[in-house]
Amino acid sequence: MRIPKDIALWLQETLLEYDGWQWGLVSFALGEIASVPANSEARWQFGVDTIYRILTCDLIGVDVYMECHDRASFLGAIRTVSPFVGSGGFLWNGTQVSGTERLSKLVKAHFPPPDQREDESNPAFIEALEQIFAENGVPWSDKSLLPIMPAQGASVISATTR
Repeated sequence: MRIPKDIALWLQETLLEYDGWQWGLVSFALGEIASVPANSEARWQFGVDTIYRILTCDLIGVDVYMECHDRASFLGAIRTVSPFVGSGGFLWNGTQVSGTERLSKLVKAHFPPPDQREDESNPAFIEALEQIFAENGVPWSDKSLLPIMPAQGASVISATTR
């Protein structure tokens, strides 16, 4: 399956922001994507799957875990704590991630310097992402990679991080 055009442009813009910079995790749950409604469980699921996919492919790395002590507890936490509800803001805004060397090499291979870039989709970059995802066992699909668990809420994060 190919990455849909609206998602491809959003993903490209988001990854370009992380190349060489550190940002809060919440960026993966925000931004305009016509096919994924904002502030919804579908958007939360999309964010979790995107984070899992790009972590698995070593395109981003977690620099500072908030309320978590390792990757496993972090992945459990983002599945149970919504980025759109009260206490989720601490986890999603406080966890700091940045682009990896692999992301920087990918960006450098497909884009001119930042001051010379256009705000349009780069099909070669998107194709390279699709290939990287497939090679790492997380190909693009409509199926959830790490299903969210909204009913479990904030109580799960407290239990898993102690």
